[in-house]
Amino acid sequence: MPIALATQDVPAGELLQHVSRTIYRGQPLHYGRDGTNRYDAPGKDFGVLYLGRDLPTALMESVFHKHRWDRDGRRAVALAEVQRRLVRAVGVLTSLRLADLTAEHVMAGCFGLSLEQLASRGYAHTQQVSAQVHALRDAGGTPAFDGLLYPSRNNYPAASIALFDRAQAKVRVIDDIDLPDHAGWPGFVDDYRIGVWEPEPGRDPPDAP
Repeated sequence: MPIALATQDVPAGELLQHVSRTIYRGQPLHYGRDGTNRYDAPGKDFGVLYLGRDLPTALMESVFHKHRWDRDGRRAVALAEVQRRLVRAVGVLTSLRLADLTAEHVMAGCFGLSLEQLASRGYAHTQQVSAQVHALRDAGGTPAFDGLLYPSRNNYPAASIALFDRAQAKVRVIDDIDLPDHAGWPGFVDDYRIGVWEPEPGRDPPDAP
C-alpha cells in the first residue's frame, strides 16, 4: 500500500539524547527488538532506539514513562534511581530522514488511527505503523526512512525519535553523562516539580514541591 508521508530531516551535527543505565556506560547503543515499547517491531525483526532532542523529553519517555500522574500527583523519584541513570549524548554523523508522524493528518489520513489508539498504553497500533514505515522503499528500492518522529505521549507537544537499527552507522555516542551531572537535570527537576528522595522504611515518597 503506497503511503505518502511527510518527512523531517535531522541534520548532521545535531546532538540527541538517550537515557540509559550506568551499567551500559561505554557500550554500543542498544536497538531493542523485544516488542515491549511503543514503536518496536511487532515481528521483532528489526531494532529500535528511542531518542529525544532535549533532556525532558528523553526522561519523560524513559524514566517516567509509566508514571500515572493523573492518578498520583506525587512526582517523586528515588535518589538511587537517579544515580543509576546516565544520559547518552548521541551525535548525528549523517543526516537522518524520519517519517514525520507529528504532521497534520498523518495518523488519521495515512494510518487510520485515532488519538486514543495513538496514545494507548497498548502498542499494537503504533507498532504496526512502525512496521509499515520500515517497509517503505523509494523508487530505487532504497529504504525510505531511517526512523520515525512521533508525538511524545508523556511530554506533548514535544516529539521523540524512534530510530531503526539500519541507521546505526549514522549516529554514535559522543559522551556518557551521569544524570545528576547533566547540565539540564536541575532545570528538569524545577520545571517538572520532581521530588528526589532517599527511601526509608515506612516513609512514603514526598509530595511534589
